[in-house]
Amino acid sequence: MLLTDIEKRAVKTLKEKLSSRFDLVDLRIFGSKVRGVNTAESDLDVMIELLETNCEIESQIYDIVFEINLENDLFISITIFSKKEIDEGPMAESPIYKIIQKEGVSV
Repeated sequence: MLLTDIEKRAVKTLKEKLSSRFDLVDLRIFGSKVRGVNTAESDLDVMIELLETNCEIESQIYDIVFEINLENDLFISITIFSKKEIDEGPMAESPIYKIIQKEGVSV
């Protein structure tokens, strides 16, 4: 995984903030950074899995990510799932979720 020190700190901060406010199940980095094919323009792809989610929670998470991006001059791109969506819904079969499960690195 090719994360800079700034990216490592930003992901750590993100995990701490999410864990303190929500029922965080999993946080994974995936995409070009994990595959080692990132460029200077690459974003940092992060999957957030929560026990439960709704529009208000997702809005709060986007605000947290926006602040972290601004503070660190980064672009963290997030994908949010609820455990229920994965366990009981069709999300477990979605292409993006399968890619994340295959290549994603838990933080």
